[in-house]
Amino acid sequence: MRKLFAAIAAAREWLTLLAVAAIGAWFYVQYGETRAERDALAQWAEVTCANVGAPFDAGAEGRVDSNGKAVKVTFARGQRCRTAVAAAVAFKARTDQETAQLLADAMRARETKAAADSALARTAAEAARDAALRMETADAQAAATNRVDRPWFAALNDLAGLRPPSR
Repeated sequence: MRKLFAAIAAAREWLTLLAVAAIGAWFYVQYGETRAERDALAQWAEVTCANVGAPFDAGAEGRVDSNGKAVKVTFARGQRCRTAVAAAVAFKARTDQETAQLLADAMRARETKAAADSALARTAAEAARDAALRMETADAQAAATNRVDRPWFAALNDLAGLRPPSR
């Protein structure tokens, strides 16, 4: 064990240099990863800002104030882009809400029409059933008397969906 400590003590300068080199290499790798992340975020910001139509870089623009006077407005880096992205997000949220409201209104109108159509179909089915019953009754009377008379023709017209004669 003494020999090991003696060997370490003799090579202390080399071991220190090796430790410093390892720490430096670790810092270099961390710096490279941080730089890559920063570059990726900068690229994402540029693409996002280009998509909303606003520059990411700092700059100045000429504007007209409320008095009609031309002024130069200076923007910080990302400020115009942040405003444009916030406006786009607000527009999307408002559009989604209005679309949902339109769809709900359309569904409500469709359900109302379907209910009205169902009621009309039920009424028409009941009228057809009643007309068929009246025709069967008129047929039974015509068979008993061996005559077709005005009530028989009225039942036939009713069954066919025609209005009764005017006289």
